[in-house]
Amino acid sequence: MAGDFIDIPAADGGTFQGYLALPEGGKGPGLMILQEIFGVNEAIRATCDYFAEEGYVVLAPDMFHRLERRVDLSYSDEERARAFDFLGRFDFG
Repeated sequence: MAGDFIDIPAADGGTFQGYLALPEGGKGPGLMILQEIFGVNEAIRATCDYFAEEGYVVLAPDMFHRLERRVDLSYSDEERARAFDFLGRFDFG
């Protein structure tokens, strides 16, 4: 069962998105999958979908939403450079 992006309210009054994958029946224990520096890409979404098929409710929040929404990079050399740029600009505070 494939998931989809949802809007999530933020503490500052804004919103950000996350990829939510639900198991059949829509309920189960929860997992949060944190993205790599490549964003909530195909690999992260596939991981979420896999665990949803195993019975978990899975969320992968868009951690780069303040830099660019829905970053979805491949592992190519060109996109790897973009990924490290996002990492360098990310505010861990």
